[in-house]
Amino acid sequence: MKYSFLLMIPFLMTACTDTEGSISGTEKEYQNLNAEKVGEITHIETLFDDSNFNSSVEYGLLKELEVCDTVNVEGSKCALCTPKYFKLHPFNEHKALSNAFMLQVKALTVMKGQEAPLPMRHLIVFERENGSLVKVNGFRGNLIATRVSESGIKDLIIRFYIPNEGAFMNCLFVWDSGKYTFKSVESIDGAGGHGSVKASVKTAVSKEVYQTLMSNAMLF
Repeated sequence: MKYSFLLMIPFLMTACTDTEGSISGTEKEYQNLNAEKVGEITHIETLFDDSNFNSSVEYGLLKELEVCDTVNVEGSKCALCTPKYFKLHPFNEHKALSNAFMLQVKALTVMKGQEAPLPMRHLIVFERENGSLVKVNGFRGNLIATRVSESGIKDLIIRFYIPNEGAFMNCLFVWDSGKYTFKSVESIDGAGGHGSVKASVKTAVSKEVYQTLMSNAMLF
């Protein structure tokens, strides 16, 4: 698939407008404090080179998920529960990390119970429901940025690589009805794309890119 109708322009996201409705004093106070930051982008680069987690909470969450080994087992291919393979990110400003987080997993990591290494980075979103961690979203991609939203639940910018097209696609996901949903493609490199998608064709290109992501099982 070729994406030749693209234009190199600076990556720009406009801030959302604040709205007032029937909200509590606490919620309104939060919105007022957050309004100045809505639309603010934080770029993320995960190198998996940290020696330790930021807190014991992160290690405890990995143990709870049972996605890695807690001790070094001779002959085991399974990854150890260390920052060498795993990185946790918060996404909901209203919830503690232990109740809502994103797990970025390094490419070629062997997860517990699996034999084959992951062919690419994975990003998995978890929330706690009735005391248990539940997977909300799964992406075969790399988290490269977050954006402040009015709700306090961060928008995500995820970079996907589509091998059979030789293309990198930066896509925006927003929180809707209890999970992240695809919003738009922001830029494409490869397969005829040379950077940020021109605004006049973004809707059409985004539909094609979403189908590409689905057909290549990049969302799970």
